[in-house]
Amino acid sequence: MEIYKDVITNYEVKNVEIGSIVSEKVLPIFKDTLHILEFAKKYQNENQNEKINNFILIPNKEKLNTIIDNLDVKCFSFITSISNSFQVKNTKMNLKKADQETSEMLKLVHNKTDGLQPPIVKLYVSCINECPIEGKIDNDFIVNRILILSKMNVDNICLSDTCGTITVEDFEYIIETILYFGLSPNRISLHLHVKPEREDVVEQIIHKALDFKINQFDVSNIKTGGCSVTISKENLAANLSYDLFYKALCKYIFKKSNIIV
Repeated sequence: MEIYKDVITNYEVKNVEIGSIVSEKVLPIFKDTLHILEFAKKYQNENQNEKINNFILIPNKEKLNTIIDNLDVKCFSFITSISNSFQVKNTKMNLKKADQETSEMLKLVHNKTDGLQPPIVKLYVSCINECPIEGKIDNDFIVNRILILSKMNVDNICLSDTCGTITVEDFEYIIETILYFGLSPNRISLHLHVKPEREDVVEQIIHKALDFKINQFDVSNIKTGGCSVTISKENLAANLSYDLFYKALCKYIFKKSNIIV
């Protein structure tokens, strides 16, 4: 609760993902997610911060059905992947089954809010460069998969560099190609992981994204994170921190303004 208050008080955020409806056996820390959601809504109302969207990550239809009757949940994060092996290990479903289930989940949330405030749906796409199980993935396969997913009725497609290994060249090729085939940069966000000694590469990727008019980034206020279900603890790469993102953004602004720092 204190972290939530700190984030929306001190940072100009539009969206906050406050928890997940997942198995308590696997990730018990998320068992109070709905309680935190109620706190967040109350705190927003008291402080007139109603414009902030509180997202909850829901991994499958079974979990969605447990909260779908709660009309106060209006912002949803769903998950999928480029890698079939990753998807099976992470959700016990292959990509074909996962896409079918995602489509059914989208129908559920849109039908439930029909005539009311429409839902906002974010779709995480893991392994946009490398899979911790399969290894490096072909760029054209990645592009094709993203374009298929873009046809779903989701507001935002969040491209996740799960292993924290994507190069500037691969990133540029993937983004340039999906934009060429019609995916709007307004529908794209980035979820970057930062391995030690790769801060400069991540900064260059952020700058490339901004050049492509992609301006939505997942950030964390602590240097931790990563997909603990599929990656061993010693190989986890931390989420992009707010501090690192802010530094990269400032350098980008200075560069475009021809200011030397």
